[in-house]
Amino acid sequence: MILDVPEQLEPIIVEVPDPRGPWGARGVGEPPFLPLAPAVLAAIHDATGIWLSRIPVTPERLWRAIQASGEC
Repeated sequence: MILDVPEQLEPIIVEVPDPRGPWGARGVGEPPFLPLAPAVLAAIHDATGIWLSRIPVTPERLWRAIQASGEC
């Protein structure tokens, strides 16, 4: 929930190059969003029993997956 986000964050600068990034660059704002898609897909699975492996999950894709599973 949004209320779980701390009011203030203390950034820590890490001056160690990332071997996967171009010229050792690291992402700054992306890391909090990395688990978002898997969390949404897991929530859909918990609600429907269907695992989806492609994003974005549109209503049409979800409906087709539900139809293909024979759950309805």
